[in-house]
Amino acid sequence: MKKALRFIPSILWMFFIFFLSSRSTTGIGTGRTERFLILKTFHLIEYALLFLFLFFAFRKKPQSLGLAYLYALSDEFHQWFIPGREGKFVDTLIDLLGIVIGIFILEKFVKISFLKKYL
Repeated sequence: MKKALRFIPSILWMFFIFFLSSRSTTGIGTGRTERFLILKTFHLIEYALLFLFLFFAFRKKPQSLGLAYLYALSDEFHQWFIPGREGKFVDTLIDLLGIVIGIFILEKFVKISFLKKYL
């Protein structure tokens, strides 16, 4: 039961990403460049956090990375069915960069003792 509870943050975060992907992005940013920067920054943050939450659950980088990227692919597929949205493979690459940022954060900044044996 205790291990199952570790998955709650990542599952809730996946639901949050799904919710955001179901919404229109109209009205975000005042110009094309500003809109691009805001939306792509969201991708980076969303998937860096997803990786970290999954690592907390799995305690293994390969599984956390793989599942986070599979979720990014499924999220872009999901966006094909949302009016005003479109799924883009390039966005999954930005998500992958967010995952790499999550790995960097994990390895360079997180100094929690229970993580040391997993790094």
